[in-house]
Amino acid sequence: MMRHKIVKKSLLLLLFGQVACYLLYTATGFASHSAWAAEPNMQLFSDRTEERQVAYTKIEETIAEKLAIIKDEKEKENLLVQQQILARLQELPDKPKQRATSRIFSELAGKEKLSWEELEQYLNRYIETILGEEMNRQALENGSRQIKILRNRLTTLAADDPATGILQLQHAYKTRKQALQQETARQLKDALKLAQKLYPLVLSHTQVDSWKLDEEEKILADQRAQFQNIVDDEALSATGNNIKIQQQENVLNAYSGRDLTVDEKKLMVYDQLKLIELQVNRLFAGSQRHANNLKRLQQEQKVAWFLIISEKPDFLDLTDLSNDILKQIILLKKETSKSQNDIYSLEKDLVTPRNNTEFIGPRAKKLVGKMDTDIREIFAALTLIDQQADVLDHRGWLLGKAIDQKQTGIGAVVTKTREATDNVFERIIFILKYPIVTYSGVSISLLVLLQAAFLLILGYLLNRFYGKIIYRIGQQRSWAEQTVHMLQAAGKYPLFFIIALIVLSVLGINTSSFAMIAGALSVGIGFGLKTIVNNLISGVILLFDKSIRPGDFISLGGNLHDEGLRGNVVQMSIRATVLRTNDNINVIIPNADLIEAQVVNWTYSDEKVRFKIPFSVAYGTDVDQIKHLVKEAMLQAPIVLKHPEPSILMSAHGDNALVYNASVWVEGPNARRPARTIDTILSNIYKVLSKHNIEIPFPQRVVHIKSDLPETKESKATTQ
Repeated sequence: MMRHKIVKKSLLLLLFGQVACYLLYTATGFASHSAWAAEPNMQLFSDRTEERQVAYTKIEETIAEKLAIIKDEKEKENLLVQQQILARLQELPDKPKQRATSRIFSELAGKEKLSWEELEQYLNRYIETILGEEMNRQALENGSRQIKILRNRLTTLAADDPATGILQLQHAYKTRKQALQQETARQLKDALKLAQKLYPLVLSHTQVDSWKLDEEEKILADQRAQFQNIVDDEALSATGNNIKIQQQENVLNAYSGRDLTVDEKKLMVYDQLKLIELQVNRLFAGSQRHANNLKRLQQEQKVAWFLIISEKPDFLDLTDLSNDILKQIILLKKETSKSQNDIYSLEKDLVTPRNNTEFIGPRAKKLVGKMDTDIREIFAALTLIDQQADVLDHRGWLLGKAIDQKQTGIGAVVTKTREATDNVFERIIFILKYPIVTYSGVSISLLVLLQAAFLLILGYLLNRFYGKIIYRIGQQRSWAEQTVHMLQAAGKYPLFFIIALIVLSVLGINTSSFAMIAGALSVGIGFGLKTIVNNLISGVILLFDKSIRPGDFISLGGNLHDEGLRGNVVQMSIRATVLRTNDNINVIIPNADLIEAQVVNWTYSDEKVRFKIPFSVAYGTDVDQIKHLVKEAMLQAPIVLKHPEPSILMSAHGDNALVYNASVWVEGPNARRPARTIDTILSNIYKVLSKHNIEIPFPQRVVHIKSDLPETKESKATTQ
C-alpha cells in the first residue's frame, strides 16, 4: 500500500509540473510574439471616424518628432513616405459620393412622354452603371489580393522594423479604399436593379415621329455610301502602298552582306525609317476606316432603336438587324485589337533606329518625331474606337432586351426560338472556325480539317464507284480483263491527284508554291529519288502503251527453252508489276525493269503459241516415215491445234543422229505452261518411235587399254 501511495504522489507531481510548464511557455510565448511580430493597426481603418482620427493624429505627431531629431537620410525618406501615405489616407471620405443615377432613372421614368434624346440619356446612364459595376468588381478583386499580400508581408516583419510603418499605412489605405468600393458596389447594384425595373416603362413612354425615322434612314444611306467609298479608296491606296513597302524592303535587302561606310549606315537607317513610315500610313488609313465604320454602326443601331419604338415594328427583321450589328461590332473590335498589336510591333521596330544615334541625321530625327506623333494619334483614335464599340455593344444588348419587352405572345416565342437556334448555330460555327494551328499566315481550324477529311473520303468513294462502273461496263461489253484494269488505273490516279489539289487548297496551302518546292527538290530527286521516279514514269508509260497488260503471259531473262522468269501478269500499278509464276509465286517487278529489259510477251496479239521441240533418230531411218509418224502422233495429242497443223522438219545432220524439229501450235492454258506442253510432246514422240522400233541414238565412247606401256622405277621396285 505504501508503495502505491508513493507512485500516486509522483504521478500527481509530474502532471502538475507539466501543466505549470505549459502555462509558463504559453505566457512567455504570447509575450515574445507580441514583442517581435507586427500586426495590422486596426485603429487606422476603424469604422468609427473619431477612433481613426486619433490614430492618424498620433502617427502624424510621431513622424514630426522623429523628423526633427533624425539625421539619417534613409530614415528621413522613410518618414516622408509615411507622411504622404498618411495624407492620402486622411483624404479618403467616410462614405463614397452618392450617385445621381438612381434619381435620374426615376425622373425619366416618371414622365408620361419621352423623346429620343431622353431615351438616349437613359440608355447612356444605364450603360455607365453597367460599366461602372464591372470596373468596380475588378477593383474589389484586385484590392482583396493587394490587402492579403500587404498583410502577409506585415506579419513577417518585426515590430521595430523600419518598413513596418509604411506597410501599416499602406494596408490601412487599401482596407479603407476597399470598404468605400464595397459601398459603391452596393449603390451600383441598387441602381442597376432600378434601371432594369424601370426599363419597360421608359420604352413604353418613348415616342418618335415618323419623319424623324425617315431622316435617320437617309443619314444611314449616306453613311453607308461614304463608308463604301472609303473602303474602295483604301483598297486602291493599299495596293500602291504595298508596292512601295515591297520596293523599300528590296532597298534594305541591298545593304545586307557587305561592309558599309558611315554615310551608307546613315542612309540605311533612314531607309528603315521610311519603311516604318509606310507601315504607319497604312495603319492611319485603317484607323480612319474603323472610325467611319463605327459611325455607320452607331447610325444603324439608332435606326433600329427608332424602329423598335415605332408603332408597328417587324420583330423578326429587327432581331436579324440587331444580331448583324453585334457581329459587325465584334469584328470591328478584333480589327482594332490587331491594329493596336501592329502599333506595338512598330514601336519595337523604332527602338533600333532610335538607339543608333550615331547614324541618325537631321532628316531621320525629323521623321522619327513625325512618326511618334502619328503613332500616338493612331493609338488614341483606336482606344477611343474600342471604348465606343464597347458602349455600342452594351447598347445592342439593351436593344435585344427592348425587342423582348415589346413582344408578347406567340411572336415573342417565335423570336426567342429563332434567336436561340441562331445562337447555337453561331457557337458551333465559332468553335469549328477557331484556329487550332497558325503557321506562316495559314490558319487551320477544326472546320478545315473536317472539310479535308470529307473530301478525302469523298475521293475514296468516287474512286471505288468509278472502278465498279468500269467493271460493270466491261462485263456488259465483254471487254478483256486487261482493258478493264487499264481503264480503272487511268481514272484512279488523275482523280486522286485532283482530290489532293482540292484538299491542299482547302487547307490554305498555295499550290503554286509547289513549283518552287519542286525546283528545290530537283537535286534530291535526281540523286536520292531517281529509282522511284524512274519506276513511276515507267508505270505511266506501260499503262498507256499497252505493251504489257494484266492477264498477259510474259518471260524475262529467257526464251521458250530456257528457264527464265515467266508467268502471268496479275496486277499493274504505278510503281511495280506483279507476276505470278506457274509455281504460284508472286514476283514484284519494278516497272523500270520491264521498260529497260527485253520482255517476251507470249500473248501480246493472241493466245496461240508455236513450240519448236527438237528430237533425234539414228542414221539410216526413213525420213518420210519419221515425218509421217511424228506428225500423226502430234495430231493425236489433245493440246495440239489442228490448224495450223504441226510440221516436222529436219534441222541438222548431227554427229550421231539426224536432228528434227517438231513445230506444234497450242493456245490458252497450254501456251502458259511451257514445261508441261514440252513434256507432253516429247512423251508422244518417244512412244511412237518406240512402237515402231526406231532407234533413238545416244553418244557412245569405246575405251582401249594398251598393255605394252614401259615400266617405271616405282613399278619395278614394287615388283621386287
